[in-house]
Amino acid sequence: MLKKNVTQKDIAQALNISRGTVDRALHNRKGISPRVKARVIAKATALGYSPNKIAQFLVTGRSVNIAIITPGDLLWKKVKQGAKSFLSVLDGRVVNIKWHQTSVHDAVKEQEIMKSVLADAVDGIGIAPADPEILRTLIDEAVETDIPVVTLNTDSPKSRRLCYVGQDPIRAGRIAGELMGKFLVGKGKVIVITAFANVLVHKLRIDGFRQELAASFPEIQIVGIYEDRDSSAKAYSIVKKILLQKEDIQAIYLTTGNGPAGVGRALKEAQKCGSIKVICFDFFPETIDMLKDGTVSAAIGEDPYGQGYQTIKILYEFIVDGRKPSSDSVYTKIDIGLRGNIDSLVG
Repeated sequence: MLKKNVTQKDIAQALNISRGTVDRALHNRKGISPRVKARVIAKATALGYSPNKIAQFLVTGRSVNIAIITPGDLLWKKVKQGAKSFLSVLDGRVVNIKWHQTSVHDAVKEQEIMKSVLADAVDGIGIAPADPEILRTLIDEAVETDIPVVTLNTDSPKSRRLCYVGQDPIRAGRIAGELMGKFLVGKGKVIVITAFANVLVHKLRIDGFRQELAASFPEIQIVGIYEDRDSSAKAYSIVKKILLQKEDIQAIYLTTGNGPAGVGRALKEAQKCGSIKVICFDFFPETIDMLKDGTVSAAIGEDPYGQGYQTIKILYEFIVDGRKPSSDSVYTKIDIGLRGNIDSLVG
């Protein structure tokens, strides 16, 4: 037998008082004595009362307002698609998402946006923190004012955020390490190109890569780590300089999806496509083309669509129903894109 939902009417009948008095007590309104208010709250707790927040939003005509703060590169278009997909199963009048985007991972700009968002009437926040420590204070400030925060794509694990939604970066890095070991048959020199040293997801993808090489392929050496700041032009310059210096490298590992186009251009100019193995992240159009022509050996997908869908779903369910996510970290799927299967992954 289904348990009956306890209503304000039930509380009023149990205490033999009016529903108006119950409403004033539960919503901290004026016109009620502290003694009566305490009785109402105690009875509501004893009966297991839970307010129907969805109904409250509908009755008042107010939207659930969610702010999302992210960079603005190609990856985030898929994140938006995932978020919109979740909204499609809801009444469009109920949820309003406002997107705030920076040009790249920029902690200072994100701080400015967070302060502005906290001054507005928002019910929840999703953020891809460019620096986990710099953004931690503002995330905690939001939570202290009863605004839930979900970190997406990259995390701030020491903050009081509700949960993290995104790829397991250590596992993804280890998968990249395993692939690299097989491509190089267990021996060789690799350079790593990351985007931003302070972005946790990029750092952990390197950590996982290192762990797998150390554990399974100790004769593969990382001979340099470079930062391209999510710039294809910068990635091109890094690789071109290394090749001009005739450095002896057999592979390149990129922790993001914005650098491969520049890396590919440098390899093509040096006629090194295929002979230098490349592993990167994300299925951007240029990367797909380079998988097909052999410039990129493998690309690792992080399910940006799922990141958008899950972030909005988790925030919505917590805001309207008090439902917490099942885990502190909600990991999205990891796809391995190769020349032979990439069309089926992106089709």
